[in-house]
Amino acid sequence: MSTGARRWSLATVALLATVLALAGCAKPAGVDGDLTDDWPAMPAAEAAVPEVGACYDEAYDATSSGPFTTVDCAGEHHVETSWVGRFTGADADRDSPPIAGSAGRRTAFQDCVSHTNDYLGGDFHAATVFLGLVLPSSNGWKGGARWYRCDVEHFADPDSDDEVTTGSVKDGLRGSAPLAFPCVNATEKDSQYIDDITAPVPCTGSHSAEFVGVYTAPDKPWEPDATKRSNSARDGCWEQLYSYVGSRHTSQLIGVIWGSFQQDRWDLGDRGVRCYAYAETGNHRFGEPVKGIGSRNPKQG
Repeated sequence: MSTGARRWSLATVALLATVLALAGCAKPAGVDGDLTDDWPAMPAAEAAVPEVGACYDEAYDATSSGPFTTVDCAGEHHVETSWVGRFTGADADRDSPPIAGSAGRRTAFQDCVSHTNDYLGGDFHAATVFLGLVLPSSNGWKGGARWYRCDVEHFADPDSDDEVTTGSVKDGLRGSAPLAFPCVNATEKDSQYIDDITAPVPCTGSHSAEFVGVYTAPDKPWEPDATKRSNSARDGCWEQLYSYVGSRHTSQLIGVIWGSFQQDRWDLGDRGVRCYAYAETGNHRFGEPVKGIGSRNPKQG
């Protein structure tokens, strides 16, 4: 084939392609040429939201960006979600999650307390658990996340030393109340404070301390003086003890143990401390429950 024929052949193909392209641009009858007006708009992207009752095999963290990879609560896990709420109004309109100490965080945590108490079947302070508030990360918030999560960690002891990583905490204060700790043993250090509170023991047997209730301090600014904070908790716990034993004239063999306030919890609105009756007997053991004992001396365990 000559060079001229090859050129002619290519030119003919190009011309034919041009004709076909122009023919393809013509709109058939009833077609407006707009490829988008007959398709519904895509819905706005929504941030993932955690679920109540879900368990996670990850340590508690005050912020979470997802994804929410859950595990069976019967198996290995570290936290269980007792409630999921949503920020609304001015809190939802913020550019970032409500900061520590803000009214928004306090309101969210109080919602956590209310629903977690329902989830457990009683005051979470009376269970061997830790309750934490989880907020979306900054990136999650920018992506539209406005949820807050209430996570519960389960422990074998009131001091939160030994974590329990299997089984659900739901209804843990109902029925036989497996998460409750009415009586415990405590280790005294230097005759000034309690060094350790162990796992629950039966109140009918030998025990050194008995849970009498929670003292909730008045809602006021954080007290920077540690001694004043301790005195406030002590006095409040004595009142809890008097109510528990049924008399303000208690035996000298019954003392009191009080917890300490923590500023991060105070800023969330958690102003409660646990209170215990403590055996001031010779061996620091009660041999019977002291609830309702009045002014009588308790048996030594």
